[in-house]
Order: sequence, then C-alpha cells, then structure tokens
Amino acid sequence: MSSNTSFTNETVDLDHLPKYEEILLKQPHPHYWKIICINLVIFFVLLGIGVGSLLLFVDELRPNAVWIVPLYFILGVIFFLLFRLSFKKRGYAVRTHDVIYKSGIIAESTTIVPLNRIQHIELNEGIFSRIYKLGSLQLFTAGGQTGHIHISGIAIEEAKSIRDLLLKKLDLLENTATETEA
Repeated sequence: MSSNTSFTNETVDLDHLPKYEEILLKQPHPHYWKIICINLVIFFVLLGIGVGSLLLFVDELRPNAVWIVPLYFILGVIFFLLFRLSFKKRGYAVRTHDVIYKSGIIAESTTIVPLNRIQHIELNEGIFSRIYKLGSLQLFTAGGQTGHIHISGIAIEEAKSIRDLLLKKLDLLENTATETEA
C-alpha cells in the first residue's frame, strides 16, 4: 500500500440514503391471479379425490366425514384468502443498480439484489402462463439461495424486455470490471 493512500471511514447519514420503501413497485399482471386460482382448484380437486377415496374405502374414517368435509372446505377458503392477500402484496422494481422484489403477508420480505451480484437470469413460462402470455423471471445471485429472486406474473413481452435490459447491464458491468483489471 502506498503512503499517499489515506484510509477514511466516514459515518453515513441514514436520513440522506434513498428509501427503498418509497419506490413504486410494479404489481404482477392481473391475469396471474387466474393462474393462481387454476392451480388452487387443481390442488383442491386432487386433494378432494384423495379425501373422498379415503372416506369411501376406509370404513374407520367414514364416521369422521362430519368434520373432515367441512374442514376441507374451510381449508380451501383459507388458502384462497391467503393467496389473494399474498397476490396483492407482491411487487417488483428494476432500478439502475438493483432489482427489488417484495412479497409475503405474515412475514413480509423485501429482497434487493445489486446487479453486480446477478450470475444469470432465467425466463420461464408454464402451461397456464403461456395461455395468458405471462412469464416469470428468476435472478440467480452469487450469494447463494437467499439472494435469488423469483418474480412471477409478468407479461411475457415485459419479462423479455427486463431480461434483455438486465443482460445488457450485466455485460456492461462485466466489460467495465475486465477493463479495470487490465
């Protein structure tokens, strides 16, 4: 280390830092709620077939149908409400230096991933997503599982645009880092 370099470690004024809470987050596409409902219906139909089969073929369970069937419907309503609340709480934003994703109703989670931590980007389209022209973006980070972001319910053209924009920014960051090393 040269003698001309002086170490500084100034205090950061937290009041002057940008507040991520003030960023207007983009919500998932409204059609994504339909996909969630389709998946819930499929899950509860399969669960209903399983529960119905058990009640039909296991004699010991038949007397418990009085509370099993209402419990099944209550569980369906609870799942529906939780997924609806969760859908309304989701949001994302792509900024100059990072990507923000917020989700959760009981335990709210906000993940902010700096662009220079993104390793690769994946664009996915499920069966029902393709019907509604939606996709999901997965951003994989160098920091392991906890830094990954999975943003579902984005219009496919917008998801492709975001992916391309992020890839260009990543290439630019990589080229800048390579030039700095040289």
